Amino acid sequence: MKRLLYVFIVIALGMIGWGSALAQSPQTTTISETPENAKRVIAKGVGAIIGGDLAKAEDDAIANALKNAVEQTVGTMIQSDVLVKNYQVLESNIYSRTAGYIQSYRVLSKNEIGNNILEVTIEAVVKTGNLKDDLAALGIILQRKNYPRLMVLVDESNIDTHLPLGEVNLNTTETEIINTLQPRGFQFVDKAVVLQKAQRDALQAALEGDQAAAARIANSTGAEVLIVGKAISKAATNVPAVLKNAGLTSCQATINLRAIRGDDGNIIATVTKQAAAAHIDPIAGGTQALQKAAHLAAIALAEQIVEQWRKDIYSGATVQMRVLNIPSYVDLMHLKNWLLSTIRGVKSVSQREFSGGTALLDIQGTLNSEKLAGEISLKSQQSNGDFHLEILNVTANALVVKMVKKTTGEQ
Repeated sequence: MKRLLYVFIVIALGMIGWGSALAQSPQTTTISETPENAKRVIAKGVGAIIGGDLAKAEDDAIANALKNAVEQTVGTMIQSDVLVKNYQVLESNIYSRTAGYIQSYRVLSKNEIGNNILEVTIEAVVKTGNLKDDLAALGIILQRKNYPRLMVLVDESNIDTHLPLGEVNLNTTETEIINTLQPRGFQFVDKAVVLQKAQRDALQAALEGDQAAAARIANSTGAEVLIVGKAISKAATNVPAVLKNAGLTSCQATINLRAIRGDDGNIIATVTKQAAAAHIDPIAGGTQALQKAAHLAAIALAEQIVEQWRKDIYSGATVQMRVLNIPSYVDLMHLKNWLLSTIRGVKSVSQREFSGGTALLDIQGTLNSEKLAGEISLKSQQSNGDFHLEILNVTANALVVKMVKKTTGEQ
């Protein structure tokens, strides 16, 4: 009897999920507000009036307008030159699946143009979260960021079982995060690398929130982003009677994750997710709860990471530059002014510290670190000053340079 009740619960939950999926199709109702992760768009579309069939022309015009709404939204996420280069990819994978990105729409107006064209204007709510995921899966944003590599380190406890820190095998949470993000185009560094190079105390410090330790681990393993966090599943105390009667244990999992850039230690994404699962075996139930929570956390974290990368590419990024061998503070001031007036794309230069002839600068602009390094190297050699800048190290978001006095022949 208990097993039959367990089967009934599973079937009921499945029916609820199926009903939710059916409820997500686009609706032609009045739009009262724009939901989170969505964008309101006004778009026009046209349809041909063939044999006086206005109904068919209207259907075609609305479909065209919805496609245009999605195209407009994509245009706000990706630069025009990238759109042109990747149009065929976008046409095949995004624009041809318009319905999946439209949450709702309404027709604002209809207008016959001559005797054979019907034009409609619609207001649509486009699901930007779905678009960001699919654009990331296409690799367009990842490609522009030179496919940054990720590493996942999560301290996990399942019911009363704690996987020891430094275990080579991936735990449930780490496995689910990788399995969720890899199909979306993310690349990963095997955590076995960090276990060979990093000390146990560095791993523990990173898991406890030490961003500098996390950055050191990422740098030592070749990962541009380190995902660290904690995951725990516990048996619930207040279990519904229907579950108890079925002999099931209700398990709840909580996962906290942070994504940390390896070169400067900055946190670019944080997420906390919870999930529950019921099972006859508490360990199996805890594992299922961890998998569910990890899947939700991975999707949310990926969206934040991709959004940060998108801003870096199209809205300007901050490159951290450490300058060594600065003769004096006056020379540092001259350097900051030179960067602003000479280097293409530099919008601002902020000084974070200066001590012992070394300065740390935040350079805000449109160039990534690689292009910025190229501009600085070339133009400092061509300048009339007494020093040029020698590039010592370049990572995804940071530079290390050294001021070198020019020889008589170079001046």
